Amino acid sequence: MSEIRNKSNIALIGMPACGKSTIGVIVAEALNRPFIDTDSIIQEINGKPLWQLLEDEGREPFMRLESDAVCSLACTNSVIATGGSVVYSEKAMEYLKSIADIIFMEISYPAIAKRLAELDIQKRGVVMDNGKTLLELYEERDRLYRKYADYTVSTDDRTVEELAARLIGLFRAS
Repeated sequence: MSEIRNKSNIALIGMPACGKSTIGVIVAEALNRPFIDTDSIIQEINGKPLWQLLEDEGREPFMRLESDAVCSLACTNSVIATGGSVVYSEKAMEYLKSIADIIFMEISYPAIAKRLAELDIQKRGVVMDNGKTLLELYEERDRLYRKYADYTVSTDDRTVEELAARLIGLFRAS
């Protein structure tokens, strides 16, 4: 893992429901930066919720929409929350690396399984191959998140406030 590189943007990556958007909003407000949620961009451009796009378009076209949304970002001094499957696009991740410090919001498998069990995973718009288990998805993505991360923040056993304070401290100090 690298150190914070002092890029103008901060990009949060991690599993669905790990807290990217929630933490991102708080960090952006505290650092007086715009907040960008790439899932919201995709939904706004296409006029449909993520789950509907995934259902209508399929996995590969959906991931192209996600990659295109990330690669279209023209921002500075922003906090960006990405969709959980953006790590499948090398193009999108290389672009993010060029414009942002990438923070991996790490969460344990038991914690994410619990969070996603409380949600309707189909209605959340989670990109997942048919027949793949949540554990397989977690392990596959965890490797990719680690590959691209400049910094990792563990979300287990931490409150939203503690996580936000940790990131705010990192970027106020840098």
